[in-house]
Amino acid sequence: MTLEIPFVHQDRPGVVTVQCAPNDSVERSGFDLLQGVGFDPSLCLGYPTMRAWVSEYAGTGYRTLLAWIQIVTDCFYSRLEDAAPERVVAEVDASEHLRALGVPFFAHGFPAAIYDAPCNNLGAAARLEWSAETFLVTFPTRLNGNQVAYLAGFRWGYVEWLEDGQRRVALQPVAALERPAWEAHLPLLKREYPGWRYV
Repeated sequence: MTLEIPFVHQDRPGVVTVQCAPNDSVERSGFDLLQGVGFDPSLCLGYPTMRAWVSEYAGTGYRTLLAWIQIVTDCFYSRLEDAAPERVVAEVDASEHLRALGVPFFAHGFPAAIYDAPCNNLGAAARLEWSAETFLVTFPTRLNGNQVAYLAGFRWGYVEWLEDGQRRVALQPVAALERPAWEAHLPLLKREYPGWRYV
């Protein structure tokens, strides 16, 4: 699935392109690089792979410096038939070393692109609803008052469950998000990464 989301930054128009599809190759998704992770990387086939990038933008130079922030919410169900999850975990999705440095960004660049391919997160649960809300944001510099501000966003994810001893996966549709979705995560961002100025 491909989705195009318009945005405006520094009074210049742009477009974010999002592609999300089932993982059909361990090598193309890069899981062949994961040695010693404790599970067979071929188990990741069928899970979603997501790539998003700034495909159009009228700005140049320092205007192109942007970043991505991703919030992942895991809803764990103890039984397949349960209507409500037993446990819900929401967290800012950043690498271990960036998290240790207090940096909330999944990626940044001139301009920023993002790639993610989750899998095998079910654990001991019977069913997992994994969803990510992914936001293109400004990168804080002197040029913008050191602000992290919403530019565009989208939701994507999947459901995985055990059925007759087999792992099943269903991808969720990709949908654009408006500014209120970003604002709903500001308390989490301010609590976990207080050293940044969020708008």
